[in-house]
Amino acid sequence: MHQELGELVEAIPYGIAVVEGQRVVSANRATAELLWSAARGGPPGRCEELFACRTPGGPCDGGCLCERAAASEGPLPEIRIDAHAGSATSAVWVTASPVGDGKRAVLHLRRGDARDRRRRTDPHWLEGPELHIRALGRTWVASREGPLGGRWLAQRPGQLLKFLVCERNRVVHTEEIADALWPGAGRGGIGNVRHFMHGLRSRLEPDRVKGAESSFVVTVQGGYALNRRRVRIDVDEFERAVREGLAAGGTNEAAARVGLERALELYGGDLVADETYAEWAYVERDRLRTLAAQALRTLGRLALARGDLGGAGAALERLGDMEPYDADTHRALLAVWMAQGRRTDAARRFAAYRARVAREFGEGPGFSLAEARLDAID
Repeated sequence: MHQELGELVEAIPYGIAVVEGQRVVSANRATAELLWSAARGGPPGRCEELFACRTPGGPCDGGCLCERAAASEGPLPEIRIDAHAGSATSAVWVTASPVGDGKRAVLHLRRGDARDRRRRTDPHWLEGPELHIRALGRTWVASREGPLGGRWLAQRPGQLLKFLVCERNRVVHTEEIADALWPGAGRGGIGNVRHFMHGLRSRLEPDRVKGAESSFVVTVQGGYALNRRRVRIDVDEFERAVREGLAAGGTNEAAARVGLERALELYGGDLVADETYAEWAYVERDRLRTLAAQALRTLGRLALARGDLGGAGAALERLGDMEPYDADTHRALLAVWMAQGRRTDAARRFAAYRARVAREFGEGPGFSLAEARLDAID
């Protein structure tokens, strides 16, 4: 049993070292590959020989990290420590945890970079993988290790991911994905889905062991879905903030404003805006745009009720850009600007709106600039 455990520790791709006091009791092969430089020779006897932890202002300047960890009740926050000159890496991320009797600590070491300005990070190796997707506006993807950008987001693997974001609350069957992304391809579309799904998973988890299950895109009964326990999407937070803000609108104006303003901070644009002509995004995109418009309309109403013309104007101007043909929105915005004395801005906006409506519908705006008055706003 002990021999098998030792073999497992040696196989771990991260450095593992056990320290008693400040004495290194044992360390695996990955520790040696990271930190034992040829210039220093054999295995280190003390933890300060592992890395440059005693530098002024460094993490151990006020006391030994290993001794603090041994006396703690749980893992210390992960910190970056520079390595000695000649090591295979310029820095390591270190998580120190107590072991047993309060005299020993185990160090988990992973490769870092001395140029990284961060000194601390979450011990994500304990928490498991996580994916963060921003889909409101241009799509952005990151794991705990950092951004996962590149051309692939505009290619088929990226389109697959965006499609799954649009259908994030259900399992989507292979045939449905094929019909959406490869209409008319028949059985060939199903093969495309499987091929590019493999490519997507490789992009999201480049270090995933071959044959291992994906942490982010799971297979369920012949279909695919995002693993909602591991994938965070800005759309979910946006919807939650809108709901909370609207629910508070009638009873708690301050809470309503906080929720709605937070939602509109998250709303960086249309859902997967980099897929402008993707028909599979239309329904969900319109639904979210309607929610954003409702949030702006409510913020404008609340601002007018408390006499905040600046706040009302900002909300209505953004709403007018989202709804370029809505007469009530443009009339309310013009009324606010006229009340603020911004007559030139109001005249220009009205002229542009009138021309746009005439060009699109062949008719007038339905109101005159003189009719844009605060007392006429519903």
